[in-house]
Amino acid sequence: MTRRAFALLVVLLFSVPATAQTPWQPPRTPDGQPDMQGIWRNEASNPIPVALYSLEGDHSRWQDELDTVLGRTRTTPPTYVVDPADGKVPYLPWALLKRQEFIANMMSPAKREHIDPNERAWLVGVPRMNHLVAPLQILQLPGYVVLLYEGNHAYRVIPLDGLPHVGANIKLFMGDSRGHWDGNTLVVDVTNQDARTWLDKLSFHGEGLHVVERWTLASPDRIEYRATLEDPSMFTRPWTIAYRFTRLTEEGYEFLEDARHEGERDVERILRGGGLAGRRKE
Repeated sequence: MTRRAFALLVVLLFSVPATAQTPWQPPRTPDGQPDMQGIWRNEASNPIPVALYSLEGDHSRWQDELDTVLGRTRTTPPTYVVDPADGKVPYLPWALLKRQEFIANMMSPAKREHIDPNERAWLVGVPRMNHLVAPLQILQLPGYVVLLYEGNHAYRVIPLDGLPHVGANIKLFMGDSRGHWDGNTLVVDVTNQDARTWLDKLSFHGEGLHVVERWTLASPDRIEYRATLEDPSMFTRPWTIAYRFTRLTEEGYEFLEDARHEGERDVERILRGGGLAGRRKE
């Protein structure tokens, strides 16, 4: 190649507009999956469990506690509901009344069903398991994606084989997940969830909850997460939450031992008297 031809080639390469450049493509696993393996932490609960308390950003009941954790004056946390535009869960009228009953009894519950399942050390379902404070690890095997959660020793084995969900009469705390890849996005269809789990400390769902998650590997250290929830018996329309996961790069990080249900006594203390405030005095 002559010097003139080489110079012309260099000019052409550097004159290509940014819009024409090849978008980032992730590395691949041996079986061709976009490789998102690693340990990740969600931005919805870092440094505090914002989405755990309320996806809608209504944190007035815990504002003093949150401000103490943050070490700053009163703030207005964001909503993670991106559709509908008002950032609210679109409950049917009867479900909204039931929700108001739960909220009225949550600080001084008189029966077990008024106590947040997370306080009871249960597995908390999908999508709530994703916005707990603890990180998660993603593993990929041929035909599967595995999510390991530090919280409650929870895990999800997501097959990619296209087989149908388990029978409708089977209800599971973490539901039944089936996945497939859409480009760099892992799409996970989740059904068969137990109605006893909640969506946050203010919101609940029914047995018909259907969740479609989209895990998009947007860069080497970022996953864009979206989940669309529908249940015609509970909501007026499907609705969507969204937040990000960032890669945890701390060298040698290991999961904590978080076996919370074994020896759990909070429920008895709460019901014995004083509600949550009474539990904190002990």
